Amino acid sequence: SSPIRSRKSLGGKERSHYLCSRFKARPLPSMKKLTLLIAVTALGILVYKQMTKEAAPAEQASAQALPSYSPQGAIEDEIINGDTTLLELPRLAGGNNNYFVTHRASGKVNYSLEYDVTKLHSRWVAFSFDAATAEDNVRRSDAWSWDPKIPAAYDTSNFFRRSGYSRGHLVASEDRTFSQAANEQTFYYTNMSPQLQTHNAGIWHRLENRVQEWARDRAFCDRLYVAKGGTIRDDQVEAERIKGKMVVPRYYWMALLMKKGKTYEGIAFLTEHRNYGKGEHIDGLTLSIRELEQFTGLDFFYHLPDDIEQAVETTDPHSAASRRLWWKQ
Repeated sequence: SSPIRSRKSLGGKERSHYLCSRFKARPLPSMKKLTLLIAVTALGILVYKQMTKEAAPAEQASAQALPSYSPQGAIEDEIINGDTTLLELPRLAGGNNNYFVTHRASGKVNYSLEYDVTKLHSRWVAFSFDAATAEDNVRRSDAWSWDPKIPAAYDTSNFFRRSGYSRGHLVASEDRTFSQAANEQTFYYTNMSPQLQTHNAGIWHRLENRVQEWARDRAFCDRLYVAKGGTIRDDQVEAERIKGKMVVPRYYWMALLMKKGKTYEGIAFLTEHRNYGKGEHIDGLTLSIRELEQFTGLDFFYHLPDDIEQAVETTDPHSAASRRLWWKQ
């Protein structure tokens, strides 16, 4: 004979079948009781279906759960915690592996970034210099810490020691000296890229200094918009990741948009991630913003009106007019 199972050991669906078979096997003494038992059975089946319907999404959500975080919106499932209307921003990549963040300090926008948690590296950082944010009021803070707007599960603060790479700022400490809080935010590890020290303290530092000189020259510009970063596309990173997780860019780049009055001008820079000699001329690293877009796959300054964007991004940085503007030559 087949083994007998208790009702407690049966699953929800089996229990419903069990109850139905029991009801059929035992004739009821009156129509009133029959009606009552049919109603109870129907109710049990409905409850079971509702429970199984709710259980499947709950299990799926649990399996796909990300670290605890409170998003403030989404673009194609990207985690949004910032101002997406800022002119300096490249177009967002989208996807729930990306976090978009805007940091504010002393009542002003400090900088924004897009962080890819599958590569533990920012896709880009972006900010602007105006008369207020270009002020040079404080010294370097060295306030190293994890970014409070990105889940701590992605903390990379212990990735750099003995890695062979330095903690290379994307937004330079010297870019944000208008307030103590602004400078401290540049030491978030989401703003760090694993750079060879010879590149970080060499050609990259020279480019940073030049950008800061332009930005703080009110005779040159009213505002300077900056987007920059290291490449993290799969074909533009080193073969090995730090601790098997953090990518190492093969190239570093900057895209600049200058505004003076009602006029906009643009220029871009691209460097290989290597040591450059002291004699390297940084004006030889220029390219048009459109060329940089084609190289990186990013869309810069897309909030500009189309006609202005087209003109700015296709300007030849080697033309006589560009050299007069940027290099006074």
